[in-house]
Amino acid sequence: MRTIAIDGFMGCGKSGLAKILAKELGFKMLETGAIFRALAYGFLQQEGAGEGSNALQKREVDENKLKNFVQKAKVEIAFSEDGQHTILSGVDVTPFLRTEQVSQMASKISVFPFVREKYVQIAREFVRKNDCVMEGRDIGSVIVPNADVKFFLTADEKVRAKRRYMDLKKTNKSVKLADVLADLRERDLRDSTRELAPVKPCDDSVIVDDTDMTLRETADYCLQVIREKLPLHNVVNVTIDGYVCSGKSTIAKALARRLGFKVFDTGAVYRAIACAFDYMNLDENKISEKYIQKFANQINLEVQFVDGTQHMIVNGIDHTAGLRTERISALSAKISPFQCIREKVLEIQRSFAAKNNLVMEGRDIGSYVLPNANFKFFCLADENVRAKRRFEQQRAMGNDVQFDDVLKELQERDFADENREHGAITKTPESIIIDTTNQSLDQSVDFCINEMEKRWFKFSKK
Repeated sequence: MRTIAIDGFMGCGKSGLAKILAKELGFKMLETGAIFRALAYGFLQQEGAGEGSNALQKREVDENKLKNFVQKAKVEIAFSEDGQHTILSGVDVTPFLRTEQVSQMASKISVFPFVREKYVQIAREFVRKNDCVMEGRDIGSVIVPNADVKFFLTADEKVRAKRRYMDLKKTNKSVKLADVLADLRERDLRDSTRELAPVKPCDDSVIVDDTDMTLRETADYCLQVIREKLPLHNVVNVTIDGYVCSGKSTIAKALARRLGFKVFDTGAVYRAIACAFDYMNLDENKISEKYIQKFANQINLEVQFVDGTQHMIVNGIDHTAGLRTERISALSAKISPFQCIREKVLEIQRSFAAKNNLVMEGRDIGSYVLPNANFKFFCLADENVRAKRRFEQQRAMGNDVQFDDVLKELQERDFADENREHGAITKTPESIIIDTTNQSLDQSVDFCINEMEKRWFKFSKK
């Protein structure tokens, strides 16, 4: 996983910069200060009852009370379309974390080792699982000392105070610039002189003075540094998830051709396993965890590309020609939810993605299989349109099916895919929606290319 660390003093624009970099790099962003702020808010709520939080700000923090609170508190980080949410003991406290009282208390409690231990645990676990941009005061020096690129933001204190003042004024009309400047100076002194993880640049930090720079100018400069220091996209992965007959397979193939990438058909992998189950004359009525585990232990799965076409080899037999029958599709739906099957497929998927520029399609590719994919798309369409596509596919293969039966089966499949324990259809917060109801294949592919161009790359349209 790759990490960009952004450290610096309050009012330098760390949060805004981190959001822009994360969006344009396709990374996730962890606002580490939100962890401290959530604990500070919870502690203020607990201890401020009856005397007001302002009164609590003026006296020393009771270490024992704080320690007891922190030990019981559960902090979780969640993401939605509008960004990071911080959950404290089951409650989303995100809207309450930007007050001056919470900011000051967060600075006070952050000096306690037991508070920082909780914070470090959450932050490092996040880094372990995600390509990410992290901002704070000691990310590069303490939390992720091996970060790929480290920035340290600084700016004139009066400029920072004015930025902070304008931000606070949105919610507090009575705030005074002089008070904000005094608080900022006090906070700078405390943060830079504290014994535990003081605010300071690392030897390998890139110092960015943004006193006379806009946020966009700062971001552009940092992106240039990142591109020089970090080979971001030696391998590019594109995921396409969505409902059955929403067009994800055909879009994946066409998009891969336009980009010059390989296309990895995940559904074909599961269907090949179903073909092997059928070939081995196993009993569908005996399907169970134990039965499928025994079956999984008996199969060796390979993916080979011949003249650009994906071939599915199970135990030395090429099952590619038989993947699209109704029987195999139904059998695949029964087998694919088992964890032992998913683990076997997952190993192949991730190994292939690590070595190839590819487009991979399925139900949960962006949410589970390749959570750090560079681009994630999600296909959907009106269910009657999808049922008509399915009906025509089956008729073309000579299957005697009725439209109403196909529609009912599709509805049942949708329900099962949405509610399965493993591999459920999931739209991630960063998913780009493709509604193919009234859209041609070329229009869908053009849409994907345009969205990719806007976010990072400049692809030539072949």
